[in-house]
Amino acid sequence: MNTNKDISKNKDYKVPENYFIDFQERLQVQLEFEELIGTKKDTGFIVPKEYFERLPEKIISEVQQPTKVVSLFKTKWLYATASVAAIIILILLLKSPATITPFEDIESDTIASYLETDNYLISDYELGELLTDDELDDLSNDIQLEDVEVIEYLDITTDPYDLMTQ
Repeated sequence: MNTNKDISKNKDYKVPENYFIDFQERLQVQLEFEELIGTKKDTGFIVPKEYFERLPEKIISEVQQPTKVVSLFKTKWLYATASVAAIIILILLLKSPATITPFEDIESDTIASYLETDNYLISDYELGELLTDDELDDLSNDIQLEDVEVIEYLDITTDPYDLMTQ
């Protein structure tokens, strides 16, 4: 629809002079003329002969015909998608695993920093329960700490209330 092309750019719309004065007379003349001549406006819509008599039979015949069932899933596409997914899963599973560093090669500083930052799953108390007495003795012999460092660490990481309850 080109509605913008049909609208005039002039915004001064005016009604012709004396339009409403003799409007009623012109309307009356038009109505009398249509009554005499019998002009009937044709809508263009007609009903075929015997349409309503044949309509129930037509509906019943169309309802009784078997309908074609259309599958929602196309089997070709389903097989293709499943095969692509299987190939991707196989590639991911067969991909060579990254080299695993033996525990002995990991530096003690790395372990300490991991335990300080990423130990949200295990507490210090639980970690102490996992180690045997011999392992704890070995750790204490290997670690050389100054008293000042220990005191600073305890001040930063512990709550005095927690120490009293344990």
